[in-house]
Amino acid sequence: MKKTIKSLWIACACVVLIPLSCAEQFKIEGKPIKAKISYQHLNRISVKGDKIDSVIGIDTAFHFEKNEKTGEIFLRPTDLNGYNPISLSVTTVAGKTQDLLLEVTDDAAHSIELISDQVIDSFEKCEIENRDNGYSDYEESICEVMKKFITSFSKYSQHHIKCGNRNHKDVTAEFKDAYRIDGFVCLRYVINGNKDEPQTLDEKMFSKRGDIAISLSRLSIRRGDQVELFVIRR
Repeated sequence: MKKTIKSLWIACACVVLIPLSCAEQFKIEGKPIKAKISYQHLNRISVKGDKIDSVIGIDTAFHFEKNEKTGEIFLRPTDLNGYNPISLSVTTVAGKTQDLLLEVTDDAAHSIELISDQVIDSFEKCEIENRDNGYSDYEESICEVMKKFITSFSKYSQHHIKCGNRNHKDVTAEFKDAYRIDGFVCLRYVINGNKDEPQTLDEKMFSKRGDIAISLSRLSIRRGDQVELFVIRR
């Protein structure tokens, strides 16, 4: 599947969020389901007609965030786990349990949808059919964090973390400071131009494994200019 990049303009800055491919569907059954996930990006796991209640697996193998409203989880392998396969079990609100064996790849973010034949009573069918794909809720929360970061980062306590610079050909991105905002690590860099002629900047130039969202204060730079780079990580 070709991935698509979603960009939202917030506070005159372009926020690029992690893309998700179309959902690959699997019927819940009594044996482990084999699927693929991305090493570098968040991967979504959802249950059609139900909600994920709990996730069991080796804590050091993966990070995950749960959308309490939709019952979906967003999962990414840890650096410690690397490309090793991940085994985990998800239990739904309706009491279904499914084991997953996940192959870790360098592909774009994956979306896995489990199909349950049992719908929980409290989860209305019309809501399932008409709601957004769930990523929009997560996307909105990340954008809210980015908005706070861009507009008022000085109001938050600095997070003591050491980060290297994110240099690219003909530009340098110098790390300035880090903050903890709503549970996310927010990194601020200043980019300096090294050429007289204007250069076009793109968020992907400065992206690293583990980034959730990136924003640039401007999309062009020349010698003597400074552009701020904002990065959100978990």
